[in-house]
Amino acid sequence: MKLPPLNAVRVFESVARLGSMRRASEELFVTAGAVSQQIRLLEDHFGVQLLERKPRALLLTAAGQEFYSAAARHLRGIAQAAEQIRPHDRQIALTVAPDFASRWLMPRLSLFAALNPRVEVRIDATFVMADFDRDAFDLGIRSGFNTPVNLNTERLLRQKVRPYCSPKYFATHLATPDGAVDWSRARLLHESHPYDLWAPWFAMRGLGETNAEVGLYFSHGLLAILAAIDGEGVTLQPPEYVVREVGSGALVAADDKLFESGLSYYLVWPKRPLKMAAEKFKDWILEIAAAAKPTEAPGASLPAEATSR
Repeated sequence: MKLPPLNAVRVFESVARLGSMRRASEELFVTAGAVSQQIRLLEDHFGVQLLERKPRALLLTAAGQEFYSAAARHLRGIAQAAEQIRPHDRQIALTVAPDFASRWLMPRLSLFAALNPRVEVRIDATFVMADFDRDAFDLGIRSGFNTPVNLNTERLLRQKVRPYCSPKYFATHLATPDGAVDWSRARLLHESHPYDLWAPWFAMRGLGETNAEVGLYFSHGLLAILAAIDGEGVTLQPPEYVVREVGSGALVAADDKLFESGLSYYLVWPKRPLKMAAEKFKDWILEIAAAAKPTEAPGASLPAEATSR
C-alpha cells in the first residue's frame, strides 16, 4: 500500500475544512505559497483535481470531497490516539478565581515550574464553580466564608484587606487639615465577586458609615484596582494584590489597620486519589501558603498623624 505524502494530506485537510488557503496557512504557520505547493503535490500524486479554484472561493471537487471525508476522519482518529497515550500524569488542570490567580498565584507560579520543569499547569481563571464529576479539573482554589462541602479541602489563607487609593485621591478627597481621614467624602469601589466587604469594614472601624453601598460596582477586583489607580475612589484589597502598585507609588493605603474579612481561600479537589503531578502541586501550594504573610511595601501606610473619622 502506497501512502500519499502525509504532510500534503494534513495541509489539504486544513484547506478543505477552512475553505481558504490563506486561513490554512495561518493555522499551519506556513506561507500561502507553501500551502498551494502541497495541494499541487497531492493532486499530482492522485492524478486528479481535488480543489476547484474560483475567484472568491475554493470548492471541493467530487474526488476532493471523497478524500476529505476519509482524511478528516482518520486524522481525527490519530489525534485522539495521540491524546490517549500522552502522559497526563504530567499535566495539571486548575480552576481558580481570576483575582487570586493573577494577583497571588501567578507571581509565585515560577517557583513551582522551577521545581517541576516537566509538569504542565493549565489554569482556568473563572468565578464559576467547577463540577469535578463533569469538568476535567484536578484542583480548584475558591474563596468563601464556609468550608466547601463534598470535596477534599485545605485552607490556604484567611483573607485580610485594607483600603487603597491613589495618592492624589487621598490628598484631595480623604485628607483633612487636622490630619484626619474623612470617609464621608470617599467614593467606594465595590466588587460583585465574591463578596462586597465595605459595610463590615466600616463596622469594624466603628465609623457608622451610612453610605457604604454608594459608589461604583465592578465584577472583578482587578477592575476596582485599576479604577483606584485612575483616581476614581477607594478599593478594599488584600495587601498581596497591590504590592506592585504600592511599591511604585500608584496606590497608598488609606487606613493602616488590616481587616480580617472572614473569607478564606481554599484548595479543593474531588474525593478520589490525585495523580502524581497534582499531588506535587497540592503539597507545594500548601507549603507556600503556610509561609505567606500579608505583604507590605514601602509607602504602604497613610501618614502617621492621620486618623479615621
